[in-house]
Amino acid sequence: MEEGASPIIPARKTTARREKGSMVPDLDQLELDIHRFLASYDRTSHQREVAKAEEHRKRLLERFPLERWPHLTLEEYALGLSTDQHTWCHELEYTSTELGSIRGGSAEKMVIYKRKSKSGWYYPQRFSNEQDAWGALRTEFLDSFSKAERGAWDDIELNLGQAVRLKTLHIYYPHDVLPVYSKDHLGHFLEALGVPHAVFARSDLLAVNRQLMSQLQAFPVLSDWTTKELEAMLYNWTDPRRRVVKIAPGRDAEFWDECLDGGYICVGWDDVGDLREFESKTAFRAAFAEAYGRTYDASKLTTKGNELWRFRELQAGDVVVANKGTAKVLAVGQVKGPGYQWRGDRETYRHTLPVAWDTSRAQDITPQGRWAFSTVATVGRSLRQQLLTRGSVPNPVDPLFLEMDDALMRKGQAVLYGPPGTGKTYTARRFSVWWVLRNAGREKEASSLLADPDRFAQLEREVSAAQVARKTWWMVANPREWSWDQLFKDGSVEYRYGKIQKNYTLAQPGDLVVGYQATPVKRLVAVARISRGLDTSGESPTLQVEPVARVSNGLSYDELQRDTLLVNSEPMRHRNQGTLFQLTARESEHLLSLLEERNPELQGKLESWEGIAQITRLTFHPSYSYEDFVEGFRPVDSGQGGLSLRLEDGVFKRVCLEAKTHADKVYLVIIDEINRANIAKVFGELITVLEKDKRDLAVTLPQSRESFSIPSNLFLLGTMNTADRSIKLLDSALRRRFAFIELMPDLELFRGARVGDLPLDVFLEELNRRIAASEGREKQVGHSFLLDGSRPLRDREEFARRFRQEILPLLQEYCYTDYATLAMYIGSDLVNEENQSIATREVRDADRLLRALIKEFISKAADYALDGE
Repeated sequence: MEEGASPIIPARKTTARREKGSMVPDLDQLELDIHRFLASYDRTSHQREVAKAEEHRKRLLERFPLERWPHLTLEEYALGLSTDQHTWCHELEYTSTELGSIRGGSAEKMVIYKRKSKSGWYYPQRFSNEQDAWGALRTEFLDSFSKAERGAWDDIELNLGQAVRLKTLHIYYPHDVLPVYSKDHLGHFLEALGVPHAVFARSDLLAVNRQLMSQLQAFPVLSDWTTKELEAMLYNWTDPRRRVVKIAPGRDAEFWDECLDGGYICVGWDDVGDLREFESKTAFRAAFAEAYGRTYDASKLTTKGNELWRFRELQAGDVVVANKGTAKVLAVGQVKGPGYQWRGDRETYRHTLPVAWDTSRAQDITPQGRWAFSTVATVGRSLRQQLLTRGSVPNPVDPLFLEMDDALMRKGQAVLYGPPGTGKTYTARRFSVWWVLRNAGREKEASSLLADPDRFAQLEREVSAAQVARKTWWMVANPREWSWDQLFKDGSVEYRYGKIQKNYTLAQPGDLVVGYQATPVKRLVAVARISRGLDTSGESPTLQVEPVARVSNGLSYDELQRDTLLVNSEPMRHRNQGTLFQLTARESEHLLSLLEERNPELQGKLESWEGIAQITRLTFHPSYSYEDFVEGFRPVDSGQGGLSLRLEDGVFKRVCLEAKTHADKVYLVIIDEINRANIAKVFGELITVLEKDKRDLAVTLPQSRESFSIPSNLFLLGTMNTADRSIKLLDSALRRRFAFIELMPDLELFRGARVGDLPLDVFLEELNRRIAASEGREKQVGHSFLLDGSRPLRDREEFARRFRQEILPLLQEYCYTDYATLAMYIGSDLVNEENQSIATREVRDADRLLRALIKEFISKAADYALDGE
């Protein structure tokens, strides 16, 4: 071991002690990963920084002892004064970065500051003046100190100034708070340690900081490290500040040898020219659109333009992953100065970046589905950790999942088919979660589905919760009651219960609000957000709304009436005669785009519609129609006391539109029981453009007359029970366009498993042999009938219930009134052929049932073996 290197504890199978609040899902594997990183990490290399930080901290304590805080004045605290360099805020932001940085962004993070561009103080509007604001802020500081002294960290709430208060707490209590104050950075480290984002997403900054420290303290090898040492280690292990992108060196890596020899990476789109000649991204976009407007549709034009501009913005120190296809890394390299270069001497692929390559990091990886659609793409955190941390070992992947992924990438859609009970729907659900996590760069969590099947339910809930679509509401302000100016003045408003009342129960915190001002303005004037859902505890139910931004150039009522999409929206159908109206996803996206175009200052503030979930689940049935799936006319409230027909988008069309606007993501539509609907009618003309090589080709929809295409980042996964309908009976057009993956009963799950003295593998194998001989292999009994979760049944009574309530009715359905065949399946002790009946006592009594099945399936099997059959 090198001098100064960290001692490494041998990896072992252990139940290591977990600190309170630890959420580490697999401590042994994470500990192993940490050890592997520490093997090449010199703990002593940061001792000078650690010592410097401690010296600075002690100087701050001498100038600002805790006893001074009850009497600390605003002038001693705030930025913007002539005595700036001696204030607490100046120290925290500018002179103590070794204690963790809070530099950058707005001075609003300090809560109160003296304005320089204009007179007066900045402070939250709910306070009457700066002294009132300072009194409240100082009280919160003192309350935090008091609770920290008592060790009551869970009781501390960071309301005002989270970052500045968190750094303050670290300075006074360095052993209890990590010197990391960015929630993005804290989240990055937690996810690298295997903690799902949903676990900490809603926590405040202090709680997330403390949770990260708890995760680190769960590793004995780090138990004696100071918080400053832990901070240095984290940023060396997986630095969230460094951009990591994958770049494909040409189609199928055709230019890789040139790039490796020349020490650079290159991309195409040469027709746009030297990117250094563009003064702004706006100018570049216009030139890119002119050069490639006929090559790509509108959504892909934006996506590809952003890829090239991302390439242009990479700087020295950023990391490039050279890839070939979706599952092979050729090398990892670091961008060198001076960054982007236009190589006019090259025949093609003239946009280049100088890169110092490291081919020792070449490896095969879990397939990254979205890499198939992008030349330049950001690398997710988990994969980044795998590629940049030496010694990390990826978890194994279910071969079935790899086959399903390959089928989807090759064909665009696949069907899982097989007898009842073979786990088609369950497999599709597990695969969908694994697929979304993996394509989001969260490979470790995705692989944990295999290592710990019980994690599936937790991860499925997290994925679903993360993808819940926030709604957009249209809210009307009547000037006779209040105006939107009042909202911006007060900071929030209690919005009264009114028309349309059903909408009030649907509005949730986080939903976006577009504010319409009625007579005499008659236009959109504000953007806000729901901060509290419907509260019915008072005399009159209310919603709470908080401001987001003013709209200086909003659409007028006349302009809204002329808009072909918005004129049919709920508020316009009701002529704004009401209070709260809902916008559809399409209406919301369209309206917010118009507002951003007319009000550039709104860009980045209007992200409300999280989009249709990347996983969409449907179930086909005999009455499922084209109108449900693609588009059709539906009755809607006309706003005049009657009904009218309105053309509505079906679920598949909505998912396609969403996928087009997020071309860097993959979308999966799961269609359960796909064979139960008339597929030719449901898909209609879209069956033509479903093929992989026809994606993004447009067809005209017959009802809306719209030009429509299926994007290449959308995939379909169907499930099909072959006991209902054989695969050979499916429409030949469907069979040609889908890949088919058969799931049959898995006997390996039951090797050595018994219920009483009945071996489950022998029972299921022999039962299915008899069924297949009579009815065909497509009507066998699946393994899920005999599973308790992911494990074989053990309980005798539960086995009897399953046999009586699930297996026997299925067999009776196969045989219909043919009890001779049923007796052949399960034995004459359980079936009376003459009376055409079931032996009720044997079927209802677990012990009798097991004796009958052992006699039929085990004893007879032994007799067959002795007879040489």
